[in-house]
Amino acid sequence: MKQTDFRLLLCLPLVLWLAACNRTNHRENLANPATNRTAAVTVLVTPVQNTSETGQITLSGATEPETTVDLGFMVSGKINQVTVQEGQTVKSGQLIARLDPSDYRLGVDIANANVARVQDEYNRLSILNQRGSLAPADYQKAVIGLREVKAHQQLAAKNLRETRLYAPIAGIVARRGADPGEIISQGMPLFSIVDIQPIKVRASVPEAEVGQVKNGQAAQVYISALDTTLSGKVSLIGAVADPASRTYTVKIDLPNHKATIRPGMVADVRLPAPQKINALVVPGEAIRRDPDQATYVFVVDQQKNQAFRRNVTVGRLFGNNIEITSGLAQNDLVVTGGQERLNDAAFVQIKEDIR
Repeated sequence: MKQTDFRLLLCLPLVLWLAACNRTNHRENLANPATNRTAAVTVLVTPVQNTSETGQITLSGATEPETTVDLGFMVSGKINQVTVQEGQTVKSGQLIARLDPSDYRLGVDIANANVARVQDEYNRLSILNQRGSLAPADYQKAVIGLREVKAHQQLAAKNLRETRLYAPIAGIVARRGADPGEIISQGMPLFSIVDIQPIKVRASVPEAEVGQVKNGQAAQVYISALDTTLSGKVSLIGAVADPASRTYTVKIDLPNHKATIRPGMVADVRLPAPQKINALVVPGEAIRRDPDQATYVFVVDQQKNQAFRRNVTVGRLFGNNIEITSGLAQNDLVVTGGQERLNDAAFVQIKEDIR
C-alpha cells in the first residue's frame, strides 16, 4: 500500500467524527432555539386595546377671506396715482387711487354757472308771480328749470368726488389691476381687497355626516403651510347639497390676529362627533409601511420570543392612537419600539411599553 493511501485511511475516522458532531449540534440548535437568541433585538411592546372613543369627522378644505370687495371707479378717465401694492394692508377709508380730475372740475364750474344763471331768472320770475303778472305755467317752468340745473350741479360734484377711490373695508390688497397713466372705463374692476380677520375655512361634509355638524361647534384646523393647528368654530352649514358630490358646504371661522393665514391655504378640519365608537387601537408608532404602501405591524409571540410581521388595515385617528379594522385581535402584543431593526420571525427580547 502506498504511503499516501495509508495517511488517508488514518484521517478518514477523524473526518467522519467531526461531521457527526456538526450534525448533532445542528439538531440541538433546531430543537432549542434559545441557543440562537444571542442576537435577539430588544423591543418595546404594548397590547392591542379595545377602547371607546369619541367619534371624529375629518374634512379637507381651504382658507378663504371673510369678505372680498372688488373696486373700480364710477367714472372714466386717466389714472393719476395708485397708492397701494398687492399684499399691502390697508385701513378702511384709505386712498387707493385717483383719476385726473381736470375735466370733472370743469364740469362742476359749468354746473355752478348754470345754477347761478337759472337762479337769477327764477328770482325775477318769482317777483312777477307774487304780483300776479306771470302765468302759472311760466312760473312752474322756472321752478322745474331750477331743479334741473341743481341736479346737474350735484351730479357734477359727485363725479368729481368719484375721481378718488377709497378702501371701503380694512384688509389686504389681493389684486392691483391698474397703474398710473392708464385710461380706464366706468365700473371696470381694478382692485380687490380681502378681509382676513377672521379668516374662514371652507370644507365639504358628506351627506351621511352633515347631521353631526352644528353651528358654533368647536373645530381643530391644521394649516400645513404654517405647520400649526388652530381652534375655530363652525359658522355656516350649507342648506343645499351639491348635486354631483352630495356634500354640504361648511365654513369654520379662525382667528387670524397676526394675518399669517392667507386665502387659498390647504386646511385639514377635525370635528368631534357626538356618539362614542368602540374600536381596536394601537399607538401610531406601531404602524409601518413597506415600499408597496402595505400597512403592517410586528406582533410578538411570547412563547417563541419572536416577532412576526402581520398586515393590518387602519381606520380613524384617535389622538395618538390609530384604529385597526382588520389584522389584529384584542391583547395582541405589537412592537412599538425597535421595529426598525426587525424582520419577519426575528428573535426579540421583550420590554413592555408602559402607557
